[in-house]
Amino acid sequence: MKRIVCPLRAGNSLCVALAALVVLGPVSAAKAEPSTRPQRGGTLRVQMREAVGNLDPRQWPATPAQAAATERVDSLIYDRLIRVDEHGSLQPALAVSWQHDPQFKSWQFRLREGVKFSDGTLLTPPVAAMALQQLLGSSFDVSANADSVIVVADKSIPGLPVQLATGRYFIFHVNQDGALAGTGAFRFTLLESVGGAEMAVFEANDSCWAGRPFVDKIGLTTGVSSDQQANAIAFDQADVVELPASDVRRAAQRGVRTASSDSVELFALVFEASRPAVQDAHFRQAISLAIDRSSIADVILQKQGIPAGSLLPNWISGYAHLFPVAADLPRARDLLAASARENSRSAPLVLLYDSGDAEAHAVADRVAVNLQEVGIKVQVSVQTANAKAKPMADVRLVRRRLAAPDPAAALSDLLDSLGEPAAEMGTTEQIYGAERAPIDAFRVIPLVHVSESYGLSPQVRDWMAPRWGGWDLADVWLGPSQAGGGNSP
Repeated sequence: MKRIVCPLRAGNSLCVALAALVVLGPVSAAKAEPSTRPQRGGTLRVQMREAVGNLDPRQWPATPAQAAATERVDSLIYDRLIRVDEHGSLQPALAVSWQHDPQFKSWQFRLREGVKFSDGTLLTPPVAAMALQQLLGSSFDVSANADSVIVVADKSIPGLPVQLATGRYFIFHVNQDGALAGTGAFRFTLLESVGGAEMAVFEANDSCWAGRPFVDKIGLTTGVSSDQQANAIAFDQADVVELPASDVRRAAQRGVRTASSDSVELFALVFEASRPAVQDAHFRQAISLAIDRSSIADVILQKQGIPAGSLLPNWISGYAHLFPVAADLPRARDLLAASARENSRSAPLVLLYDSGDAEAHAVADRVAVNLQEVGIKVQVSVQTANAKAKPMADVRLVRRRLAAPDPAAALSDLLDSLGEPAAEMGTTEQIYGAERAPIDAFRVIPLVHVSESYGLSPQVRDWMAPRWGGWDLADVWLGPSQAGGGNSP
């Protein structure tokens, strides 16, 4: 077997049981002012837009936004076998090393010794193997030996370590009463009612294998609108809030500390293949050429977006745009003339967006204006989360968060979420070809890549979140308030 040994981890994270929980918040992407004298104590108050109702990794949300929010909360209370560092490289977590056979069909992960779950249970290979088997499913055979977990599949799985370092693949232990425990830096303790909203309280794990976090508690409140979060950070009612891309500059002008990741989200148009109105590839190409991506990135998203000429941003893929991003209205009109669609007489093109996303609404409206400039009538409609039936649409505006800073993993997850067929991605050439296929056919039209942004209170110190978004709250500490209120250490 080929052996892979990585340096020791310096982060943290703990776990706990939960079945239904309504609290939390994504966070992340800039670095707070470093300090040489961190202090322990205090409660870090975090807010987020998405509501998180379940922290059981076995019951993973189907929607991308819900999955991303749940992953952030779970990272407080669970650990994975492997983590991804600031540079996108794999590093040890609960596994200190891993190796594979020549065919990449069998992987062995040697576990860290002496790690305990939050309920005091020792982390052992059988416990870890049982958790992974439930998460990986029947396509994998997961077993244990004296010091390792072994994962075997019928086909080659060279990307397994990256898969296990992202998403739902947290290691958990089920207590006799059915509650879950983990090995992370925090443990869930209770729900509190604060101002009419429910806040989940996570307490520091004093015996965490990676070290005790600095704050004593994290108070996480979910289901908070963007406007409410903006007021909370402005009036010292929160320490970490999500900032929509369009609000980052405005928040900074009000004196709020802001933090942004690299581009980690994609706005794109996805055509409904069964709809007669969008069958002609020339027509779909004309739509792509009519869109002013720079205006969307600079005006709608206030320079927190980058015009997208590919599905993956080039900081992940390593290569340049796959098509020109500048609008070309004359060429768009020529293509419309060559297409089978009589735009001036036809019914409007139905463009669907998520009703709960204000930025998606603004982007959809701008796309509609651009298309109308070349003679394409557009009807902008909404998709509500609780709708019993999916509205009929010719094209959908989608917003997708990239799963990992690894091109194969990120593209595979993205294509699956867009309804595109799976493809082999063992080589750079295969990844490139898989990304080109839906773009060259104009089944998917990338619009912009967007950063993930947050507002931070003056008390927050050593904010060191990953460049691809998410959070790492174990190393954050709270300094004295500089705004006349807030937390005390």
